[in-house]
Amino acid sequence: MSLPYNCEFMFFELKKAFSCSPDTSPGSDGITYNILRHLQTESLSNLLYLFNRIWTEQKFPSQCQEAILLPTLKPVKDAADPLNFRPIALTSCMCKTLARMVNIRLVSRFRETRMLPLQSGFRRGRSTNDNIVLLETQI
Repeated sequence: MSLPYNCEFMFFELKKAFSCSPDTSPGSDGITYNILRHLQTESLSNLLYLFNRIWTEQKFPSQCQEAILLPTLKPVKDAADPLNFRPIALTSCMCKTLARMVNIRLVSRFRETRMLPLQSGFRRGRSTNDNIVLLETQI
C-alpha cells in the first residue's frame, strides 16, 4: 500500500514494524519487544498516537538518543586486552520501533519513485560489488 511519505502512521505500519523486530535486549526503559507485541489494541492505539505526535511535531524524545553500552568480548580473544571488546548499544525498543516504521516508509517510497534499476548501494540483497562485476563483464 502506497502512502504519502509525510502522513501519519497507520495501525498496519505499527504491526509491520513489530513483525520485523527480533527479540533483542531492552534499553534503559526495560520495555522489550515481547511486551510491546502483547499490548492490547487500546494500548497499541495510544502508542501509535504517541508516535504520530512525535512524527508531526518533529520532536524526537531525548530518551531515544540514550543507550546502555556493554563491552562484549570478541570470540576467541584474550579478555585482558581492552581492544578485544566491542561495544553493544542497548536502546529503547519503542524508539527502535518508531525508527523502523520511518525506515520502512522511506525504503518503500524510495523504491516507488527514485530508485534506478542499477542502484545497488543501500539495497537489501545487493552490493556495490554487483556493479563492479557487471562492468567487468561488459568490458
